[in-house]
Amino acid sequence: MTNPSCPGTWFITDILINQNSHRQDDSNTNYPVQGYENDDPTYELKANNRWDLISTFDGRSMYVGWCGNAIHYPQMVNKRFVKDDPNCQSGGTPQQQYDCINGQCITKTQYNTPGIYNSLADCQAVCSNGGACASGKQCVDPTTFCPDGKVCIDQGEFASIEALISKIGSEVC
Repeated sequence: MTNPSCPGTWFITDILINQNSHRQDDSNTNYPVQGYENDDPTYELKANNRWDLISTFDGRSMYVGWCGNAIHYPQMVNKRFVKDDPNCQSGGTPQQQYDCINGQCITKTQYNTPGIYNSLADCQAVCSNGGACASGKQCVDPTTFCPDGKVCIDQGEFASIEALISKIGSEVC
């Protein structure tokens, strides 16, 4: 299951209670954990006698071994979430972006394109009439559907670039 909400950081403040003495032994203050807005983290005791921080949304471990043993149990005092992108739409779904390809508006996720239009309406204003667009809109070349100021390449060139990136990334400098 993919988490559909905004990515960001949870800041967790908790205390660790000793189960024998029922006293506080340690604490974490504003400890950062990467996750998603609707994760709503909580604790779960795992078979290895460790407490994991888990997502109540999908049950995945967000932090394995949050507390190292079963003698202590964590008690959450505070948790707050900060979005990676403050413009991510509340309700969890980032704003959909579009690109014009061969005269059709597609979501940027369909072919992993840049998403130069922030709404379907903006894309359609440019794409639907063969690239002619109104003043103030980002225009495309009607023969290549390449936006002004951008350089478009074919799939073969793109594959070559990806292969070089992969090769460079695997080399040790």
